[in-house]
Amino acid sequence: MGNGPAQWASFEYQFRVVDKDDPEVRRTALLPRANVLIQKTENVSVNIPTKDESIKPKDTYAELVKLDDLRKKGIITNAEFEAQKKKILSEN
Repeated sequence: MGNGPAQWASFEYQFRVVDKDDPEVRRTALLPRANVLIQKTENVSVNIPTKDESIKPKDTYAELVKLDDLRKKGIITNAEFEAQKKKILSEN
């Protein structure tokens, strides 16, 4: 580079008008691109423990009411009622 105008560096701009959906738009991007692309695809299943629905607290009152209803309808005898009632109460 010298001191005079004829020795200055020169450059030239070139512009193109391209539709934004044209694949050539990606080619002219000024953003740096990665030299290496690492792609990892993996199926991950997550088992989040939640409240255990399989173990429900027994409703002793409801069971005794059902049992009493069976006894009143004559489906079970008084002895069977007492045996089942004793079993239900001993579980709690």
